[in-house]
Amino acid sequence: MTSELRHRLRRLEDRGEYRFIEDEVKGSGVDGSTLSLSLKHSRWEGKTLLLATGFCPKIMETEWVRELVRKEGLVCAQCGFPIVNEHLEWCDHLYVSGPMAELEIGPVARNIAGARKAAERIIGSM
Repeated sequence: MTSELRHRLRRLEDRGEYRFIEDEVKGSGVDGSTLSLSLKHSRWEGKTLLLATGFCPKIMETEWVRELVRKEGLVCAQCGFPIVNEHLEWCDHLYVSGPMAELEIGPVARNIAGARKAAERIIGSM
């Protein structure tokens, strides 16, 4: 995270316009224009939501990803990583980035350059 972004987020947080939550998503919903998340330790409702994954070296082995693959019948390569289209869409309205996009983006998928490439591809599909 750049220092400029960090300072900007601090200002937004000081004004009550931004809140950082680190938690595990258990469920979600939409009611009109309001989004809601049931989290492991709390609940969140709002109009705008930004998600970040952090770093997990074995993301495809985490329980929630394995359960998602099983429940939604998502397609994975023999190595275990998602098979996505050129827009990084794994299934309808589910896009990936970071290590989950490595098969499509390549080895830079885990760094800032890869994040930019992923964002361009995802935005290009909308």
